[in-house]
This record gives sequence, C-alpha cells and structure tokens, in this order.
Amino acid sequence: MDIELFLAVAAFVASVLVPFMVEAFERPRLEIISSQWTPTGPTLWAFATIRIRNKPLAGPLAKLLTRQAAQGCVVDIDYFRWGTDERVMPTVHGHRYRDIPASSTGEEVAVAALGGGAAFAYSSETYGYNAFGHPAWRLDRGTYRIAVQVRGSSVDYRQFFKLEYLSDDFTRFRLEIILMLRSCHQASARL
Repeated sequence: MDIELFLAVAAFVASVLVPFMVEAFERPRLEIISSQWTPTGPTLWAFATIRIRNKPLAGPLAKLLTRQAAQGCVVDIDYFRWGTDERVMPTVHGHRYRDIPASSTGEEVAVAALGGGAAFAYSSETYGYNAFGHPAWRLDRGTYRIAVQVRGSSVDYRQFFKLEYLSDDFTRFRLEIILMLRSCHQASARL
C-alpha cells in the first residue's frame, strides 16, 4: 500500500471518528447513589436520600473537554414491596430540575421521610402536608424496593435501592443500593 494512500485513509478515518469520540466524552454521565442525610441541627424527622451526580471528566481530557449538563431532568420514584413486583402506590413524580451540571457533589434528593411515628414517600409535592406526610403515600413498616428514574433531554437512568422501615430509629432510615444499572435501556433488557 502506498504511504500517501495510507495517510489519506487514516486522516479520513480520524476526521470521522474524532467528532463522535468528542461527543461521547462530553455526553452527560449520571450516577445515582444512596447518600446519608445529615440534619444541620435537632429535627423531628429524617429523610432517606439519594444523590444524583453528573460525573465530571477526569484526567487530561478535563483540560480539553467539558461534560455537558443533563438538561430538563425529572426524577420519578416507584415503591415496591420487597421481593415482589407489587407497587405500593402509583409512581411518585419527584423533583424537577432544569439541568444537572457536571460536578463532584451532585444533587441530593429525598425519597422518603420519617417522623412522628410514620413514614411517607417524599417529593416536592409533600411540602404542603403536615410533617411531609401525603396521606396516600404512607409507608407501612416493612422493607421496600425503590426504583429511582432520572429522565431528561439527553439522559434516562434508573437505579434500585432497598429501604428498611422497621422502626422509628432515624439512624436506620436510609437507602441501600441493590442493583447498579447504567441506563434504562439496559435496565429494561435485564429486568
């Protein structure tokens, strides 16, 4: 093969592949993890929370490229009885964000609230209720599988958690990650 032809083909391939690779690196990469809610002082309730993070680029690429924000994101939460596919309530339409920028800290989202001897599913809609307790969203004592889905114009991620509400102990009211999935397209193929 002639060296000039080889270089021409290599240049053509690079000119096609490089823009796709740049776009792939800049695309939002969400991570949905459990987080420990820490009150700033004495409180009468506790929250089971997650953290949604749009992972920033790392290493030498971070000097050349910037991770895009996940735009127009909404969080939907489904509550299931542990070990079954029985929904405890219809999907709770959670928090709405304009954008989730790339950052190492991310956004904290409350999924359930515990206080006054009762636990409830939680979203921005519960602010209007006493002690964040939407009557239709009450959780009985037990163990739950919680599916958190984050959808936006360029993202669709789902993550599953375990919530044990077996007592009124605030320190035990937290979420534990049970299955790590990258996107809903992969999730639907596996579930």
